[in-house]
Amino acid sequence: ALVKKRIGENPVLLLDDVLSELDANRQRYLLESISRIQTLLTGTGIEEFVENRFPIHRLFYVEAGKVTRQK
Repeated sequence: ALVKKRIGENPVLLLDDVLSELDANRQRYLLESISRIQTLLTGTGIEEFVENRFPIHRLFYVEAGKVTRQK
């Protein structure tokens, strides 16, 4: 809200492997808190989030330097 107020545009939130540092309750709280914010999450072990049906709109994998989008 502060960035939007200051520059007049919605920011993009970048979170690098933050979910691996949180327990399941805190993960859910964080994801619910940012659900209306454009966010880019990076991390390993994303399968758990896909299996638990967290709202992921686009999912990309990077392997051996190649980026692929999950369909």
